[in-house]
Amino acid sequence: MKLKIILILLVFVSKSYSQKGIVYYGQIKSPGMRSAAGPDLNSYLIFNKHQAYYVTAKDSLEKDSYNNRSLYKGDGEKVAAYNGNKTYRYGEQVLYNREKDSLWWSQRFGGNIYIAEKKPAIDWKLLPETKKIGKFSVNKASCEFRGRTYTVWYTLEVPLPYGPWKLQGLPGLILEARDERDEMVIYFKSLEYPTTNKTTISEVKRLETDSKDWQTIEDFENMLRNSITKAYNGMILRAEKNGSKKPEKPKFSDIYIESF
Repeated sequence: MKLKIILILLVFVSKSYSQKGIVYYGQIKSPGMRSAAGPDLNSYLIFNKHQAYYVTAKDSLEKDSYNNRSLYKGDGEKVAAYNGNKTYRYGEQVLYNREKDSLWWSQRFGGNIYIAEKKPAIDWKLLPETKKIGKFSVNKASCEFRGRTYTVWYTLEVPLPYGPWKLQGLPGLILEARDERDEMVIYFKSLEYPTTNKTTISEVKRLETDSKDWQTIEDFENMLRNSITKAYNGMILRAEKNGSKKPEKPKFSDIYIESF
């Protein structure tokens, strides 16, 4: 009898540990606009106790806008625009693996780029405010992350340290997040936990024509800095040609969500 109880408990713990959830978000990213003025795209985060996978700007997530879709070719792949919103075959992706304490992610930067980095250590400030998002009780927190101040709302009803995009490390699941200028806004739509949804927690997917290499976060920062310098040098040349005043160098935060 004792052995039977132990076996039942082991099965229960095993099922609980592998339990999967999925949360659906909307994401608006509009660096430099001083408001949530960018495309409003569908996103989701699929997770279990081991890892979480976030994706947005993906063709199939915007299928409801199919009749308003246009296609054009860019950097070796067809890029879809739904109601003017750019999406891609695999979208922009972030995979967070708790056991390896690492993130792997993809982003559009001319073409597709793929970055592997140790999980960023985010210094969260837990705040006393609470509210309801849907049926969930949520707590407030804030942090500084790569040049921006984020305010988020997380629920202890799902006590896992996940969140949308690269935001993670709180004692509960993040349901809502925004920066101080509303240039990165991620809002809650729905949550299934546990879920029978067959969506898989995927490795970061690539086009067959893309490089199989991983770049570092330092590589990514250098790419951003070089692109700003290149754009600024072009502005100076145009100003000199037109006899105009020397322009101010663009700010990271007016061009990119991550400002370093």
